[in-house]
Amino acid sequence: MNPLINIENVQNLVEMAYLPHATDAFGEQGARAITTLLDSVKLIYQRYPPESLRGTLTVAIGMNTTPAAPMIAAWGSPKTFQCSEELGPALATADTGAHYVIELVPDGTYRFLQLGTDVDLREAATDALVYRYDNGVDRILAKHHDDYVQKVSPILASNFANATLSSLEEAFSRYGKFAQESKCRILAKVWEGGVDGARLVLVNRPEWIMRDSLIQALQLVLRDANARPEHNTDDKKPVDIRVDWFASGAAALIEVKWLGRSTSVSRKPAAEGTYTDYGPQRAQDGADQLADYLDREVRHTACTATRGYLVVFDARRKNVRGAADSLNKADAMHFENDFLEYDPDHAKSRDDFAPPVRFFLNPRRSHFATA
Repeated sequence: MNPLINIENVQNLVEMAYLPHATDAFGEQGARAITTLLDSVKLIYQRYPPESLRGTLTVAIGMNTTPAAPMIAAWGSPKTFQCSEELGPALATADTGAHYVIELVPDGTYRFLQLGTDVDLREAATDALVYRYDNGVDRILAKHHDDYVQKVSPILASNFANATLSSLEEAFSRYGKFAQESKCRILAKVWEGGVDGARLVLVNRPEWIMRDSLIQALQLVLRDANARPEHNTDDKKPVDIRVDWFASGAAALIEVKWLGRSTSVSRKPAAEGTYTDYGPQRAQDGADQLADYLDREVRHTACTATRGYLVVFDARRKNVRGAADSLNKADAMHFENDFLEYDPDHAKSRDDFAPPVRFFLNPRRSHFATA
């Protein structure tokens, strides 16, 4: 069993009362409708994952409505969609901060509204089964019953959706612990002098090693997903990694950048080693590239929820000259907790741009100078 699943919450979920509460509220009609409601929520999340919702989501089945008179018509003029596949693009283009309301009517079609003011859920539940998602919390209401569905796993945005973008973010967190000490066999090759050396200078052109290390980790950790390298968003612009989840509208574009000093190959013979140095501007360049990739991706994908991730491998050292240096701890660890600032900060201005991920690659502590 997935170690991230909370066993106690699984038991509590099985014992939860929302299934019998639907029957208590609306009899056999409620018992049938609760299954239909939750199946519909799962289908909606296959087309647009809850991690990407920019507002609240309410899905309802009225007990006495008809296709000609849907319940939510009392709140506005709903759009009609024939199937759940059409709801993905509707949610993808909906306004940020709005309240999205979907009603499943008896002919199997969907009605959709986005509202600036939230609906009264308890009032709606007097004659309907109502599902509500709000910032990671699932609720199911039926008349006077109001059940909060406990999470069975911290990486699930909703119990009724497969983990997609949230599982990727968890994978980054887990991978980062290995990357710190270059424990991955692929990443171990990134250092001049080897992983058992001082770990001060990167090898020439280290980015592909970092990319391959990260891809391997994602392929091992992510479920129901395909992680692959060098994806072209169009015929000109390749992004380092693309992740797609099966049976989901979710996708991720990952741009990999590194900071620090690496050896370089000089065109002319040199008496001393030559190096390439990258600082914070390199991270900004990567962020700007990724924003451009995302703009291009919109025109070349059927996914409804694509999010961009900038991953920065930070190997900076203060006062480093070469791979055989003996730095004191203060210089070797100078950038350990450095905060990278971005201007423009795409993560703050775009819904499809995640906060950048930074992995600080530790030097070898046993090589610190003692004097």
